[in-house]
Amino acid sequence: MAGTLLVDVVTPTATIYSGEVRQVIATSPLGELGILPLHAPMVTELGSGELRLTLNNAAQDVDVYALQGGYLQVAMDHVTVLTDRAVAIAGIDGQKLKEQFDALKAERDALPDDEEHVDERSDLQREMDWLSAVLAVLRHHGHS
Repeated sequence: MAGTLLVDVVTPTATIYSGEVRQVIATSPLGELGILPLHAPMVTELGSGELRLTLNNAAQDVDVYALQGGYLQVAMDHVTVLTDRAVAIAGIDGQKLKEQFDALKAERDALPDDEEHVDERSDLQREMDWLSAVLAVLRHHGHS
């Protein structure tokens, strides 16, 4: 398709998306950035947040993903997103996600606050941070 970008969204375990889009909007530590065809080459860090891929000229035809950090590279109308985690928000049950978050929080809070449990607390907090990022993207797009 003329006037498009080839996009690959890759995690350590899978390619989450690969295809042509009209526009990419990603969350960087400094705010949102938009990528259109013929964008100058660049590499930037991504923050945890959302990635929006506009598939065609219809404003409602957008795939939305929650990301957990990473990097975005633009080179000759090819956008590569490398991220630790990514999930499409379509079809996610926000209530179940909130229940998972609450269960992790209760588990973390029940652990003794000592050096023996530092790694376990850290792992639980990292998972809570991920679920919190996904929930924020869901809320931003009107999902509860």
